[in-house]
Amino acid sequence: MKALLDTHTWLWMAADPDRLSGQVRALVAERGTTLCLSAASGWELALLWKLGRVGLPDHSSRFVPETCAKLDVAILPIHLDVAVAASTLPMHHRDPFDRILVATALRESMTLLSCVGHLDAYGVQRLWA
Repeated sequence: MKALLDTHTWLWMAADPDRLSGQVRALVAERGTTLCLSAASGWELALLWKLGRVGLPDHSSRFVPETCAKLDVAILPIHLDVAVAASTLPMHHRDPFDRILVATALRESMTLLSCVGHLDAYGVQRLWA
């Protein structure tokens, strides 16, 4: 299975895995699961770090890629068709980072690992329980 990590899911995997749901912990540990992080999440984390809204143990430009390597998480680029699709999604949710994640999950037929229930309105396959 290919799974796309929401920004908070990736951060909790890295810093506080007990915050992950039991299903997500099991899926992450399951052999054969490919975990991915969108470049949009790296962008979001860097912005949050710069604004002082999230603490990271190192500069975001080092912490994000090094932690992805440590956690065996592949980094996905933001494709033009994903950016366009994100802008044309219904306005159920206005967060541009979440909209990129939804568009990526739909394009790549991936399960989105996120505790954000209102993303279900987009018809994306989401796992958290």
